[in-house]
Amino acid sequence: MAKSSSYPFTANAGANALLAKDGTALLIGLCLDQQVRTEKAMIGPYDLRQRLGTLDAKAIAATPPAKLDRVFRQPPALHRFPGMMAKRVRALCKIIADEYGGHGERIWQRETDAAKVYDRLLTLPGFGKSKAAVGVSILAKFAGKKLRGSSAYRCDQDLPWVIRTNRTGATIRR
Repeated sequence: MAKSSSYPFTANAGANALLAKDGTALLIGLCLDQQVRTEKAMIGPYDLRQRLGTLDAKAIAATPPAKLDRVFRQPPALHRFPGMMAKRVRALCKIIADEYGGHGERIWQRETDAAKVYDRLLTLPGFGKSKAAVGVSILAKFAGKKLRGSSAYRCDQDLPWVIRTNRTGATIRR
């Protein structure tokens, strides 16, 4: 999926690599990016996979709601609103499973038109206009996805934090 093997959205290299290689992980991270720091949202798919043992959309969609709720609430909670987000992620994964064969990246994989990708993202639970635009921007800027018209969705101020380390190894957030 990615131009590079990692995205710069968290201080966790494993979480960043997961976001770059797994479209479902990226969509879950974007879904969680609401009323929490972006870094917390974007590490969510990594933590969810550790807790559930999978990020398979079909498996998450089939997980009993009470079990997924417990997974989201397990300390430290995956989100500020774990119950609501467990439901939203489950609904997102159901759409990915039913409409995209369980692969989140199929939303954009064969598409070359940014407007079509944007419209597809808008249909997902938890995705409004701003988040759909951010999704298109991430694909164009970090995944190197060639999407005709993607500049219309450019929104650098809304992009997730870019995490870098300085020469001393300290984390820097932009």
